[in-house]
Amino acid sequence: MKQTYILHFVQEQISLETEEGTTVMNALKAAGIFLDAPCAGKGTCQKCLIQISTDSSSWETVKACQTKIERSLYIDTSKSKLKHRILTAATARCVPYLPSANIPQNTPGYLAAFDIGTTTIASYLLDAHTGKQLGTASCVNPQAAYGADVISRADYTLHNGFSALTTCIQKAINDLLQELAESASIQVEEILQICLVGNTCMHHIFFQYPMNSLVLAPYVPYQKKLIREKAANFQIHIHPEGELIFLPVIAGFVGADTMGCLLAVRPDLKYEITLMIDIGTNGELVLGNKEQLVCCSTAAGPAFEGAKIECGMRGADGAIDHVFWDENGFHFSVIGNCKPKGICGSGLIDTIACLRKQGLIDEMGHMLSHQEAMEICGTEAASHMAQRQNMTVFLFDLDIPQIYLTQKDVREVQLAKGAISAGILLLEKHLGITHQQIQTIYIAGAFGNYMNPQNACNIGLLPAVLKDRIQSIGNAAGEGAKIALLNKDELAQTVRLSQQVEFLELAAIPEFQDCFVDELEFPEL
Repeated sequence: MKQTYILHFVQEQISLETEEGTTVMNALKAAGIFLDAPCAGKGTCQKCLIQISTDSSSWETVKACQTKIERSLYIDTSKSKLKHRILTAATARCVPYLPSANIPQNTPGYLAAFDIGTTTIASYLLDAHTGKQLGTASCVNPQAAYGADVISRADYTLHNGFSALTTCIQKAINDLLQELAESASIQVEEILQICLVGNTCMHHIFFQYPMNSLVLAPYVPYQKKLIREKAANFQIHIHPEGELIFLPVIAGFVGADTMGCLLAVRPDLKYEITLMIDIGTNGELVLGNKEQLVCCSTAAGPAFEGAKIECGMRGADGAIDHVFWDENGFHFSVIGNCKPKGICGSGLIDTIACLRKQGLIDEMGHMLSHQEAMEICGTEAASHMAQRQNMTVFLFDLDIPQIYLTQKDVREVQLAKGAISAGILLLEKHLGITHQQIQTIYIAGAFGNYMNPQNACNIGLLPAVLKDRIQSIGNAAGEGAKIALLNKDELAQTVRLSQQVEFLELAAIPEFQDCFVDELEFPEL
């Protein structure tokens, strides 16, 4: 029989009895404490650092996922608990208020919209009588403890079942509902209807649909239709008869979040050709107009979300979010105006663009060594180039040597931008158009909201000829979820749109690989 030990969580002020041999990460999950773990517990990302002590006086820093419990411990999780910058705002599209919910007269009633992202969850509270937004609440998706991307989470369900992932998302939704209610001084039971959007994997995990068809060819959803069910059936605590709506998904990796974006933009009503891109841990693209819409999905987001980047992190306090290089040298800003802890996606784009402009990275993505930089770029630029474990790195601050960009990081950015760029080109080819015929590029999501469009064009992520046609629309998926609650006709249109939008499976296109390889290079300066 295994011995049990007591874990004392300092920050949370709780104690838990745990069997020996359990990893600290799994013990934390059992206690409802979810740390950032993009690598899904493989020990490679360095993001789940905690401090442990036997007497709460002498502390040791360890990886929660790799540390097995062999004695009673005090545990401090503050190193891995960051205040994340979560985007809830969006460019609003005005629609008439025609709710589908049954709203009793002269009785308070409320609606709630949720965007369940792979990384974060954003929620909104609306007055059911007027449609007015009353508040927002957000959190990190606790499923991130089981992996940064949808594939790792889908794989987890195949080997371990749905219970852990479904339960933690249900709890997160209920916690946000409670937060929304408290902020508006109402009761959760007064919320009559909620609308959820999320990618296809989030959708399937929530409803516990079989995942085999998503992770194996031909990568099709088990269920695509618009879902309207009693919320209580899914352990969501609103009005006892309250309704849960989940917008329809489009394809295996083009989900209800993309449908939310379509409601926010409605390209199907426009004569002009538009391109909508939502770059998160996955990249979804929709191109066309009222005559024809085509979409695809690209594996682009992990790098821009901080996963697979040596010093990468999500948009939270301590993240380098913007950089520039002028006559006085290299400069950067940090979220929270504190000491840098890493670099997030927007900062990553800026950094690559700056290094390209200074000649420290060539068209093929090769990062110059210190000696090469001295010969080509001069002393100031070369001073930022160093060696770490026989690898060339770029130091953001010479006084903070632990924060740097590696050659491998540059390659990850190339893979991400190559996938997006190739997706754009193949969608254009499918419609028989060129870059110049696109009138507007709508960039949805947090990454798109904070990135510098000019630098995105400079590195080849977006077409340079369209740099003046790029428009950030914020959390369009969440905006679409709100529109579905506000107008029953718009909600009904999601069924038609899910059938109208043509899905292009890039992996099945013979020229995709060649196009992708071509787009790995950075544009000429």
